[in-house]
Amino acid sequence: MSFEPEECALIGWKAIASLFNVSERKMRYKKQELCESGVIFYMRVGRPPKRRVCAFPSRLKAWSGLKSKYHEVI
Repeated sequence: MSFEPEECALIGWKAIASLFNVSERKMRYKKQELCESGVIFYMRVGRPPKRRVCAFPSRLKAWSGLKSKYHEVI
């Protein structure tokens, strides 16, 4: 039985954009597409709780793989 460490979620548009080396604005532009595909989710963080966008790197990479399969640019 092999043990794989749990994956940590990226929190915030800046962290998500840095995974693809694109601007934060470009990732925000893709917000609707990311929401519809179930790649990003929101959670409440901090005091007072604020809604923050989050995503797992593996799901983002799978989404970008599908985009490149159909020759679409991120």
